[in-house]
Amino acid sequence: MSSPGRLRDGEAAGWSTTPHAWVAWWAAALVVIFFLASASVWLAPPQSSVAAWWPASGVAVALALWTRRDRLPLTVLGIAVVTTLANVWGGRSWETAVGFGVANACEVVVVAWFYRGASAPPGFSRLPDLGRLVLAAAAGAGAAAVVAGVTVAGLDPSAFVTMRAVFASHAAAILIIVPMTMAHPPARGHAPRQELVVQSVVLALVVGAVFGTKGELPLAFAPMPVLVWGAARFGVRIAAAQLLLSGVAMSLLTTAGRGPFPFAVERLDYPPETVGTLLQAVLVASALVSLPVALLTDELAASLTRARTSAETLEGVMEAATQTAIITTDLVGNVTSFNAGAENLLGWTAADVVGHATPAWWHDADQLDLRSAEAGLEPGLRVLVEPLEGGSASDRRDWVWRTRAGEELIVSLRVSPRHDAEGRRIGWLGIAEDVTRNRRAEQVLRSALDREREAGQRLVELDRAKTDFIASVSHELRTPMTSVIGNLEMLLDDSLGATTPAQRLALQRTDRNARRLLMMLEELLLLSRVEDGTFDLRVRRTDLVEIVEQALHTLDVARGRSGVDVELHAPGEQVELDADAEQVERAVMNLVSNALKFTPAGGRVDIRVRDEGATVSVSVGDTGVGIAPEDVDRLFDRFYRAPSAVREAVPGTGLGLSIVRAIAERHHGSVTVDSRPGEGSTFTLRLPATQGDESTPA
Repeated sequence: MSSPGRLRDGEAAGWSTTPHAWVAWWAAALVVIFFLASASVWLAPPQSSVAAWWPASGVAVALALWTRRDRLPLTVLGIAVVTTLANVWGGRSWETAVGFGVANACEVVVVAWFYRGASAPPGFSRLPDLGRLVLAAAAGAGAAAVVAGVTVAGLDPSAFVTMRAVFASHAAAILIIVPMTMAHPPARGHAPRQELVVQSVVLALVVGAVFGTKGELPLAFAPMPVLVWGAARFGVRIAAAQLLLSGVAMSLLTTAGRGPFPFAVERLDYPPETVGTLLQAVLVASALVSLPVALLTDELAASLTRARTSAETLEGVMEAATQTAIITTDLVGNVTSFNAGAENLLGWTAADVVGHATPAWWHDADQLDLRSAEAGLEPGLRVLVEPLEGGSASDRRDWVWRTRAGEELIVSLRVSPRHDAEGRRIGWLGIAEDVTRNRRAEQVLRSALDREREAGQRLVELDRAKTDFIASVSHELRTPMTSVIGNLEMLLDDSLGATTPAQRLALQRTDRNARRLLMMLEELLLLSRVEDGTFDLRVRRTDLVEIVEQALHTLDVARGRSGVDVELHAPGEQVELDADAEQVERAVMNLVSNALKFTPAGGRVDIRVRDEGATVSVSVGDTGVGIAPEDVDRLFDRFYRAPSAVREAVPGTGLGLSIVRAIAERHHGSVTVDSRPGEGSTFTLRLPATQGDESTPA
């Protein structure tokens, strides 16, 4: 059995595809174990209670490691049965055969325990994998030896010899056979095929020469250097295969009475079991020497491949980065590599600078000196790496470079240390990108933003000056306008003498316009107080219904002149709130006056007062011309008049709704509008029923 690579548990060799396929593989493996065990019994040395070699042990362990965990009990039972039958067929008694069958089963259970939770088959690619296999083989062979010793204790007084022979033969079988069945890393070409052929021929000649003749005992280890040669040059796959083949050859020749061990045991009058013990000791030693070398060879080859791949990848990246400069230096700043991007950026070639230059060639000297002085360092290149000497992984800053042609560039340079395999710092790596265009664009943008900020500040100052001017002018005009209106009232009352009907008509028109002008001045002053934060409320507990009624009474003349039907819908009881009654009345008057202006004669205005618990509201709905959707968001801006109002020559200043919003917000309330062109509009003033402590009490 050979493994094509690491597979999921139970999927090896297709065993888990269908139950029938798994049973076929399982049965075939048990047949192999049966014949190997039978052959080992038949070829056991004369007068020996154990076989000189026991490859069935290695195959049994391999079968267990390739078996899914839930099927392992059935596999252990099958191994116990076939090894028992093999011992009986080989001529041993049922008592001895059952004992050896149990020994094989115990061995498999112990080794499987070491690999609990591992995939099937487990991997064999690193030294820890070999250590795990050695421990498992020793524990499993030890368990088999103990059970075998107990089995023969009543038949042979030298039970210890049996235990020693069983331990050696089983441990050797596991170490030689099982690595061949484990998952190996991909094969890598460590040496030419011709060398493999030569080494294999030499190994065959050495094994044949030593174990095919009556060799001397010290020559038993002669194949070991050849096995190590193969392990060092060809890796774990070849090493495991050669170890298995040479072990089989040595075992067959030794069982046939050839090689150094049978003659040495006969000459020294040792028990016949000693032949197998010595043979398996040599095999175990060969495995423990060649397999580590093979694993280290594979690991070294894999490391070299990764290093070569990384180097090729790095070289490819450096050459592909045609717009990015990648430069490496040693610790003192001598350039050691200079990629195509650096050549394109600076105009020098790698041949010009590698080994001949430092970054001082292209760094602006004045900037280096300035930053060295800022960092308190001697002028020079040390300022480039000074931030990294405290342990930082990298440092990124903008620097000024000068090309070979003298052109000035601004680059974003990231500097980081370079280390060798032992972690020692060996130099510096710089990666730079040309950001000249970006930085200049950023400078232009910053300048534009600064100019815009200055312009905005000037606009704020102009707006403040305008507000102050309006407030000042309004204040100065209010006093003479009050005097004008007072004199007009005396003229209309005939206090200064009787007037003719024509004079009275002229005086009445003048009085109306004067009052309109005074109201405009009051509104401008109010907005000025809102903007400069001096708009205080005289809050008291008041009745909203009464406020609305007073506003309607003030607008009696305008209502009568408009020809619009105005109706108030209010609760029968008071709707109380904390508010400045005068300002709320002004807001209601502005809403109603606005509705009257934009509602044709014969139309209707409905005013609804509601008590909503925590808030109270006044809604003014009309059946007028309505408001276009694009004008709704600007209705509450100062001096804004909708195009329809301008087109229809509706009188107004555009201040009324902005004053309503200011009064609402000062009361912590709001004003909203719902309008459809041609169907009318509804303005809703919503105020809290109670005010906090921010308002000025009456």
